Amino acid sequence: MLAKPQEFEQRLARGLEPLYLLGGDQPLLVQEARDAIVARARAEGCEERLRFEVDAKFDWGSLESQGASLSLFASRRIIDLRIPTAKPGRVGSKALTGLADRVAAGGESDVWIISLPRLDNALQKSAWFKKLAAAGLAVRFNDVPLARLPQWISQRASRQGVTLERDAAELIAGRVEGNLLAAAQEIEKLALQDFDGPIDAARVAQGLANQSRVDTFALSDAILEADRQRGLYLLSRLRGEGTEPLLILWVIARDLRALVALANNDQDGFKKTRIPAFLARRYQARARAMPASNWQRLLAGCAEVDRCIKGLGDGCTSDAGGGRVWALLDQVVLHASRPGR
Repeated sequence: MLAKPQEFEQRLARGLEPLYLLGGDQPLLVQEARDAIVARARAEGCEERLRFEVDAKFDWGSLESQGASLSLFASRRIIDLRIPTAKPGRVGSKALTGLADRVAAGGESDVWIISLPRLDNALQKSAWFKKLAAAGLAVRFNDVPLARLPQWISQRASRQGVTLERDAAELIAGRVEGNLLAAAQEIEKLALQDFDGPIDAARVAQGLANQSRVDTFALSDAILEADRQRGLYLLSRLRGEGTEPLLILWVIARDLRALVALANNDQDGFKKTRIPAFLARRYQARARAMPASNWQRLLAGCAEVDRCIKGLGDGCTSDAGGGRVWALLDQVVLHASRPGR
């Protein structure tokens, strides 16, 4: 069945399902759901965890043999299968259908977690997805609407022992503009400071101003100001401080989508990026600096970075894959922040 996040939490509290399908627009929510399943499974004695990442060269036969074999260490295992493209192909579709049949017949002792990207209508209509969803529990994690984001931030902060005044939650919501991973990081920073009593917007603003760590949104300024040297410097600092490449990519891709839209005189497309209206003139001026086709190519470069983060590009699946991700980000920032025509 297809469940909402709240239903997933309630059912997980009651016990484990043999099969979970997780997908959505927000990687943070999918990751946290996966972590919750793993924690529950380990509490019930599933100590061994096998992880598989599906790419174009993935051997579905090896997955089937793992599923059919017994563990040397435990009667139940966690099998963590990630399909970033949601396109398993003919062989993969057959393997997933076979898994669904085993689960439905009660012949699967392991706990399966299958992670997918956004669960759109086309994906949900595929035969293999329908069979898996019928045999297990499918959960869709949608974006949090901007109007509800301050409430989401307040609730998450409360779970970490941080009490936020409404204006503080609204300030954080405005800063991250829908990026839940960025919101979670801001809350973690506040939790580490161990404030006494509720935190208001003034305290949050002061904390943001005093942060010694480089802000990912400073990259936006470098791109808009065509300051190539500063852009590369900021990216280097972010890497040194252990910032997640996915968070950096989100910021850059958002800016490039806005610049593509404005270069094509697409005002509706610009509004969809959720960039505050008072910044529109800065983006408009920068969009005119290069043809729309140039901005579009850079946005395609972001798609390549995203694929590499997921381990799908050339040189991205080895131990050096992380270095490849940063090399691709370097190229995007280098060209996005260069002076115009």
